[in-house]
Amino acid sequence: MMRELLGNRKGLSTIVVTLIIILLSLVSIGVVWVVVNNLVKSGTSGVEIGSKCLGVDVSATAVTCTPTGVEEFCAVTLSRTGTGTEEIGGVKIVFKNETSGATGTSVVDVSGDIQQLVTKTTASLNSSLLVSQGVNKVEVTVYFNDAEGNAQLCPRTSPFSF
Repeated sequence: MMRELLGNRKGLSTIVVTLIIILLSLVSIGVVWVVVNNLVKSGTSGVEIGSKCLGVDVSATAVTCTPTGVEEFCAVTLSRTGTGTEEIGGVKIVFKNETSGATGTSVVDVSGDIQQLVTKTTASLNSSLLVSQGVNKVEVTVYFNDAEGNAQLCPRTSPFSF
């Protein structure tokens, strides 16, 4: 009788071990699926923004800076070219002085779409450069807004010296 009980326990323990192995396998497959799924989704949004950036080019065509007080304020004329018709979120502008190597301490955000083949003039942008440093170059970077409304910068920057 004792041997029959021990024999049954051996059979039962084999079933329990098999079930535990199956459960561990299912849990590990679930964990791997979640990680891979998140990677694929994040990569897809990056590719989408990258493809939009290829078709759009916004550059400065004219810059006029006037000293007011300690800092210079500038009016920048932006022109959009390229084949892309997607609505852009706006542009980021950095003011520089190529001669002295000075760069504006802040990036100026000009939000809003610029239509294809249209120019837009912005007024009174604070260059964050002192009048003594002067401004002789701007760099314009286009950005798109993602699904969450966050600005996604394009990798290409358009410089303009004046």
